[in-house]
Amino acid sequence: DACEAALAHGAEDVEPIYSKLVATLTKQGLAMVADAEVPFDPNVHEAVMQEPGDDSDDGQVVAAVMRTGYLWNGKVVRPAMVKVRG
Repeated sequence: DACEAALAHGAEDVEPIYSKLVATLTKQGLAMVADAEVPFDPNVHEAVMQEPGDDSDDGQVVAAVMRTGYLWNGKVVRPAMVKVRG
């Protein structure tokens, strides 16, 4: 979280460390839950905000990710905190 926050505020020196950390953990079984415009899944997403959907939406969709979630070997370590549309 601290690395993501630093990158969001323009601290580019953190990027190589963050990339290496994520790459190493991914090899060990980490998967990040950080995609928007995917169907909302209460098993991996924690809805903290909602916005109305339009007629073209098929069910609830993740509109934005406020905090990245993590899976470890397919099991939820922390759900992604998301804004849901629909």
